[in-house]
Amino acid sequence: MKTIDYNSISEAITELSKIGQIEIVTKLENILENNEVEKPKLHNRKEDKTTSYYRVNLAEEELEVITNLFFDLEVGSLTAEYEAGNSTEKYVTLLNNWSNISGETASL
Repeated sequence: MKTIDYNSISEAITELSKIGQIEIVTKLENILENNEVEKPKLHNRKEDKTTSYYRVNLAEEELEVITNLFFDLEVGSLTAEYEAGNSTEKYVTLLNNWSNISGETASL
């Protein structure tokens, strides 16, 4: 079962919306509504969606669009000297999270 955290889905929705990938955005919103993995009974933040994970049922082509997007954002966040910028770490984490479920290897 492929799962990913709330923040990764939320960030993907935000960034995909910016580039007009509405079909994938709609699928991700549906995942947030319907595919939450049940938390353990003793979880101390059961109602906090930011601690939730979701089953992902996207096609490989859709996952590729997401990983390519975060790869481009990661590269775009580098400085002119190819050093990490303010948002590089965020995009590296998101790229790695999405790559882990798509079967791709993420690295710059």
